[in-house]
Order: sequence, then structure tokens, then C-alpha cells
Amino acid sequence: MSGRLELEKTSLGAIPIITAAILMGSLAIFVRNVPLHPVQVVFFRTLIGFIFLSIPVIASRKIPVIRNPRVLVAIILVNLVVITTYISAIQLIEMGTAALLLYMAPLYVLPAAHIMGGKVGKTAWFALPVGIAGLYLMLTPYGELSFGLGLGLVSGISYAAIFFLTKTARVGMSSLHMTFIVLGTLALLTSPSIFLLPLNNVNIYWLLGLGLFPTAIAFTLFYYGIKFCKVEQAPLFALVEPVAAAILGYTYFGEVLIGKQIIGGALILISVAIAWKKVEK
Repeated sequence: MSGRLELEKTSLGAIPIITAAILMGSLAIFVRNVPLHPVQVVFFRTLIGFIFLSIPVIASRKIPVIRNPRVLVAIILVNLVVITTYISAIQLIEMGTAALLLYMAPLYVLPAAHIMGGKVGKTAWFALPVGIAGLYLMLTPYGELSFGLGLGLVSGISYAAIFFLTKTARVGMSSLHMTFIVLGTLALLTSPSIFLLPLNNVNIYWLLGLGLFPTAIAFTLFYYGIKFCKVEQAPLFALVEPVAAAILGYTYFGEVLIGKQIIGGALILISVAIAWKKVEK
């Protein structure tokens, strides 16, 4: 009975995280259709997402309760680094490559969780190299060193920290309220960019889509799902994003997937299945 309850609980977390990963995989489509500086993109993305989420927050008539203010501040600052470096990488290198570097996060999460005293199962350790092998195969065609790759690496290291911080902050705080506060604060922090940097002509519909799909909806699903997953499992489920980004890059921008990348994408999905299978047993 306890095993079944654990499966149902983790399914509640895995499904939202995987859905959020697919939505986040579409980020590059919106970013490339919004010709702005990366910090400006962060501002409009978080502001519009904040506005969208204000509707259900107001409708709930519940005042957000912050039980871990220091952790929440850390989440906001680390999120700022993650989003800015990731968007910058998207503008400099292929969207699939940027997503792959972001999702090197599991490489850092599992050892860190083990060092911090977390119990990391044998199956999770097996799923990690399978996922990393998939990432490597998808990345090999773009292995040259560049500033864009460096930014992607920073985004991955920072993203790993988000899983630990969010797991702590989600205790006693709803995913909706957390997303609302994070997006609103990020919009405030990046607002000077609209005055300090020139604004290019942008399509309002692309801005609205940027704030809704890979931001407001995706962030809420992510924060909801991570509450029900172990910290070492969540990043493995989220590995769906680079696969989604690669597929969207092919269908929308004509970024052709070669044989190695297809095999790599399959290995990433297998690693997600292995992580999920651990809970079923």
C-alpha cells in the first residue's frame, strides 16, 4: 500500500514537471521572435507572466504566506542568473545546444544530494549516466568552445541549485504564490533595462506568448511538481526539455537532427523512464 501511495505521489510531481519541461522547450521560439536584449526579454517575460498569474491569485483571495524568506530571496536571485544566461545562450547558439547545457544540472544535483546526506538510490545513479550519455550524443555536433556555450554551462550549474532551494521553499507555500512572487520580483529587478537599453519593435502577441506558455504556466507546473518528487528525481524528469527544444528547433527553425542526436534524445527519455520505474517498484 505504501509503495502505491508513493507512486501516486511521485506521479503528481512527474507529470507537471514533464509538461513544464515541454513548455519551457518552446522558449527559444518566442525569444527569437522578440528582438531585444536578454535582460529586456527577462523583464517582459516575467512581467507578463506576473500579470497573467495575478488573475488566479486575486481570485483565490488568499494572501501569500512566506515561511522561508531567505530561501525565497535565494531562489529569485538564482532564477535571475539562470534565465538571463539561458536566454543569452539561446540568442548565441542553437536552441537544442542551449537546452542541453541547461540540463546538465542532474550531473551536479545527484552528487550534491549525496554529499548533503540525501539517500540516492542505485536506480537513480544508473539513470544519471544514461541521461548524460544522451546529452553528450546530442551535444557532440556543437562541441566547439564559445561564449554562448560558457553561458549555457553557467545556466546549468545555477539551475541545479534551484532544485534544492525550491524543495525547501515549497514547504507550506503554494506553487501559484511562489511563482507569482518570483516573477513579480524578477520583473522589478530587471525593469531598469527598458530605460537603459534601446527598445526594438516587437510583436505584442509574441510577448504575450512568452509570458504565458514557457513562463506563467510552465513555472507554476514546475513548482507544483517538485513538491512531490525527490530532489534527485526532478531534474531527470525535466530532461524532456532539451528533447522538446531539439524537436521544435527542427520543425520551426529547420535545425536538422543527425543520427547521434536522435539516439541521444532517446537515451534521455529512457533515463526519465528509469527514474519513474524506480518509484513503481
